[in-house]
Amino acid sequence: MKSSKLNINKSFKTLGGLKIGVVSTYWNEEVIVPMLKDCLAKLDEYDLETESFVVPGAYELPLTAKCLCKNFDAVILLGCIIKGETPHFEIISQSISDNVLRTSLEEETPIIFGVLTTNNESEAKERAAYKGSEFAESALSTLDTLKKIK
Repeated sequence: MKSSKLNINKSFKTLGGLKIGVVSTYWNEEVIVPMLKDCLAKLDEYDLETESFVVPGAYELPLTAKCLCKNFDAVILLGCIIKGETPHFEIISQSISDNVLRTSLEEETPIIFGVLTTNNESEAKERAAYKGSEFAESALSTLDTLKKIK
């Protein structure tokens, strides 16, 4: 089994009181639930206000993120798109990736793109076991860096 390659090793105690929105999808729930639990467990280690939301699928993530940017310091998006036999995988993956990036830049709010794009379900389940905490650490590290810049 693979494990996390991210090793930030920082204390984020100075980020207390910040609001983090976590959005997950119903689609591929068997992959998403472990990733969501891992993400929330990592965020619970800090004095943060977190709130979770659920949308039907990955395509709904960019709009939801844009709405949350108004009231949250960072947004973490959790989804999974598994490659099939049609071009749907490429269309959805590229579309949401582009729109999440654009929204993050326009809103000047960190939006963590925690959408797994995998070749099959077993690959997705393997990655989901540890990716949630990586996405949480990415959000915290980005917020920490932005706090120093601003």
